[in-house]
Amino acid sequence: MKVVTASTPEQHDYVKCLMKELYENIFPIYFSNAYIQKLKNFELMTIPNMEELNLNEIMEVTASLQTIATILKQFGTTNEMLEEYEQVFSKNTIILTKYGIDFPFQLTDFKLNSNYCSSKQNSLYI
Repeated sequence: MKVVTASTPEQHDYVKCLMKELYENIFPIYFSNAYIQKLKNFELMTIPNMEELNLNEIMEVTASLQTIATILKQFGTTNEMLEEYEQVFSKNTIILTKYGIDFPFQLTDFKLNSNYCSSKQNSLYI
């Protein structure tokens, strides 16, 4: 007998809340509202077939989103680029990509400098 563990609707809702937190509370620290709207229009960070993820997979996605959000919150208060943050950030973006979630950012894209953010807005081919 094989036991299959499926993700739950509550877990799907929590992942959606994490995505919403990124768009509404974290991205505005770094990007203009117009740029964030472009990201939404291109449906970046949508999760294709989320209902098909098993328990382990949805937990990986959840942990990755939580880690990225935590790093960006911390990075937003210090504006210091710590090498360990870059490695962890990159690892978690790779995990998201593994599940078909398009998160086309590097930690350097979130540097707190309005000129930098303005110039980066055109670099994602949007």
